[in-house]
Amino acid sequence: MKATSDGPPAGWVSITGVLAPGVSVAAYAARQQPVKAVCRTKGCYRRLDLDPTELCGERLGPFPMEKIKRLYECRRWNGCGLDFHDEPAQRKLRLEEFTGRPNVRLRLRCRSGSCKFFRVWLVEEMIEALRKRKAGSGATEIEGLGKMMTTACPLCKKVNWLAEILWANMNTVGWKQLGERSFNHMEPG
Repeated sequence: MKATSDGPPAGWVSITGVLAPGVSVAAYAARQQPVKAVCRTKGCYRRLDLDPTELCGERLGPFPMEKIKRLYECRRWNGCGLDFHDEPAQRKLRLEEFTGRPNVRLRLRCRSGSCKFFRVWLVEEMIEALRKRKAGSGATEIEGLGKMMTTACPLCKKVNWLAEILWANMNTVGWKQLGERSFNHMEPG
C-alpha cells in the first residue's frame, strides 16, 4: 500500500515527526495486527483473540485499542488477570513506499546507552546503498533495517542501529519556511 501525499500510510501516524503505529482499532486493522490475551489468574484458562477488522465491523474503529482491551476484562473482586499482547503486524512498512516524497527521510540512529548519534538519508539513497552492497532493495522492511547495518557508530563504537521514518507535514509554516531543512530540527528519540 503506497503512502498518500497528504498523510502517512494507513495505520501509522506522525505526531512528533517520526512515523509511529496508530493506537486506534482502525489503525490496528490497517496494519493487520491482531491482539491476543491470556489470563494469568490461577484456575482461569481464558484466552482472547481480538481481530481489529471484526471490531471495525462493530463500529469500534475510531476507539483506542487500549480502551477496547479493558472492555474484555472480567469483573473479579481480586482483579482481572488478562495479559494482553500485540501480535506482530502482518503489513510491514517497506522502503519503496516512501520513494519520491520530499517530506520523507530515513533516519538511522544509534540506540546504545546515552549515545545520540544519527544520520538522515533520502530513502532513494538508502535503497541504492543496499543494492550496491547486495543487502536489500526497495522491498526491505523498515523494521529490520537497523539490524542490517554493520558499521559501528562513530561516537560509541557499537553496532546498535534503529531505523525510523521521518515524516514532515508539508502544510505547516515550518515546512513552508524551512523545506527540507526541517529534518535537521527533528529531535532523535
